[in-house]
Amino acid sequence: MDRCALIVNPSKQGAAALSEAFRSRCARAGMEAMVFETTVEDPGGGMAREALAGGARLVVVGGGDGTVRAAAGVLAGTGTPLAVVPLGTGNLLCRNLGIPIDDQGAALEAAFGGRERSIDVAWASLDGGDERAFVVMAGIGLDATIMANTDDDLKAKAGWLAYVASAARTIAGDSRRIRVDVDGHLVADRRQRGVMVGNCGSIQGNVEVFPGAAVDDGLLDVLAVAPRGVLGWVRVAGTLLSRVRRRAPRDLGHFTGRTVRAAAADPHDVQLDGDHLGLARVLAVRIEDRALTVRVPS
Repeated sequence: MDRCALIVNPSKQGAAALSEAFRSRCARAGMEAMVFETTVEDPGGGMAREALAGGARLVVVGGGDGTVRAAAGVLAGTGTPLAVVPLGTGNLLCRNLGIPIDDQGAALEAAFGGRERSIDVAWASLDGGDERAFVVMAGIGLDATIMANTDDDLKAKAGWLAYVASAARTIAGDSRRIRVDVDGHLVADRRQRGVMVGNCGSIQGNVEVFPGAAVDDGLLDVLAVAPRGVLGWVRVAGTLLSRVRRRAPRDLGHFTGRTVRAAAADPHDVQLDGDHLGLARVLAVRIEDRALTVRVPS
């Protein structure tokens, strides 16, 4: 009998119901169900390794982008498909892949009856350390500071609006000098609020941070954000919300490439797929083409 694994974050609302529905769906499919719960110490990587060692032919993740990221780093390159039932706040990978974010049953059905798609996986290292996978976006500076300052209790109650509240408190901070190299070529070296590196294009509210970006194009999209004063922020916001990317050298640089290196003058906040990882001076990222197989709605 084929085995199917569920990696679920037990702290998320709907986790228990998902586990029950998963076992029922496995029984209908004639598959043996394996259920693993994440922990504070292990957001999903160890569970994904256990699932592979146990012979899982499909790994379903029930959680947010952090749990998906942890499992994706293990499943990349194995050929074992990953499916996602979103239980988190952002659910950005699901938004970019068309996986229902407000219908647990439909997302679970896509896991078993959808089609397979190969997507890119990005690998990031901090200050030359070990690489960690991400599938949505990474950042050094402002966006990572927003993640660090987001109140978990408010996030549980208000969802992604908690990030808006954090941004309002964070946006008035100071810029720092950050050098950005793309494919080994200098593209920006100035005082900036932050640098974002994306594997996907859209975030909440259907805002396209990286217009035209695709999860399977073999490219990283880079935003170097350096607004000058209130008018600078108005220009940045207007550019992002317009879905038309016009180069604004004073405020916003948009670049694409296969490798990115962002080096700050002093340690700065860093995040991967919404997980704040602390402080680092250098964020280095490379893309691995279509390394992860995912199940999406047919």
